[in-house]
Amino acid sequence: MNLYKCGPEDLNQVISIGRETYYDTFQAMNSAETMQKYLDESFSRTKMEKELNNPDSSFYFLYDQGSLVGYIKINAAPSQTDINDKDSLELERIYVKNRFKGYGYGRFLIEQTFGIARERGCRYVWLGVWEKNTAAIDFYRKMGFVMVDQHPFRMGDEIQNDFVLKKSL
Repeated sequence: MNLYKCGPEDLNQVISIGRETYYDTFQAMNSAETMQKYLDESFSRTKMEKELNNPDSSFYFLYDQGSLVGYIKINAAPSQTDINDKDSLELERIYVKNRFKGYGYGRFLIEQTFGIARERGCRYVWLGVWEKNTAAIDFYRKMGFVMVDQHPFRMGDEIQNDFVLKKSL
């Protein structure tokens, strides 16, 4: 397994994987209209290009045996979606394609995030996770995250509730 830091040339793949994995994960729990609106807004070329070019955000692809498994997006302050603490790193996205789930790739990506955070001198990593995504919440707890807060998350025209989880390093 190896991690590859994405650049602007990876825009199309970042969009494609983001749309695919987000849809696969959440389409059964949301209306078609809500999903479509979210995918169109959150994974538009303009928005994703801006995110890829943000110096306080980084995308990393995970490859295994030549296959693109998924990616992570991490944010330093002031580009974090909520906390914006210079001593923290936000794991905003951890996306693994469905056919690769259950093989330890998510664990590997989180461990890599912890390593990046330590290299940057961060004291903790945090993330937001939808309160109804119980499988992800259970996974994050196994990785040492604890709930510290909640915040609203806009999904299309709906406001949903995310738990804010934190892992001290």
